[in-house]
Amino acid sequence: MEIRGTADLGRLEPFPTEIYEPIALTTLTAYSVFWLSEWGLQTSLENLAVLNFRLFPAKFAMVGWPQFPDFNRTNRSVLQMRPKYRNLATSITKKGVFLNENGAREAQALINRIGAPLNSGNRSSTSRSLVQSVRGASRPRTIHPEDQVSKLKSSKLYQLYEQNRWQEAEAIDLVNFLEVYDHTPSKEKLRRLGEYKQAADQLGDQVVQKFVEEVASRFRVYLHKR
Repeated sequence: MEIRGTADLGRLEPFPTEIYEPIALTTLTAYSVFWLSEWGLQTSLENLAVLNFRLFPAKFAMVGWPQFPDFNRTNRSVLQMRPKYRNLATSITKKGVFLNENGAREAQALINRIGAPLNSGNRSSTSRSLVQSVRGASRPRTIHPEDQVSKLKSSKLYQLYEQNRWQEAEAIDLVNFLEVYDHTPSKEKLRRLGEYKQAADQLGDQVVQKFVEEVASRFRVYLHKR
């Protein structure tokens, strides 16, 4: 379809949820970056958030306000696309997000898989049923591995590990990292740590996998105390 300006993004139809539900947020965002560039539109976070929401609302709509795009979710995806992490793109403030060779391949692979975006004249019935199901959902959104890893890397505990100050890490840092209390049962603490491990495994993030192993080792006694 022909896109002449950002206002035309509102005419795009969302893909059926089952098509993109298993796909990583970073891959979906690479797809959106590709098409914004293809249409000659700025790949700003604002435009990306809108396009992600239009095409993939079940993953990029705000929790509790599903009629609006979740800017923070798109922003976290862009951060994970940087060379230090998934190595799919670079971002420049006030200029936009730019796919590198890896990102271009990722986007093209998804295009081959799901096709190009369509306008409202192509999938109207599907769109109506999809939007209705998303807006009517009462259960909380699934926690995606990208979000888990992003939260992990913003924690004080991870910063101590990354800055080679691991010897300074204390139990209070672990408690804050897991978002529990000191008296929280060990089973729950281990479950939360396991969620981070699962997210790292799903993304194949070896740095985070190693970090979780180090946490389990350093705080083994604390995590298993009764």
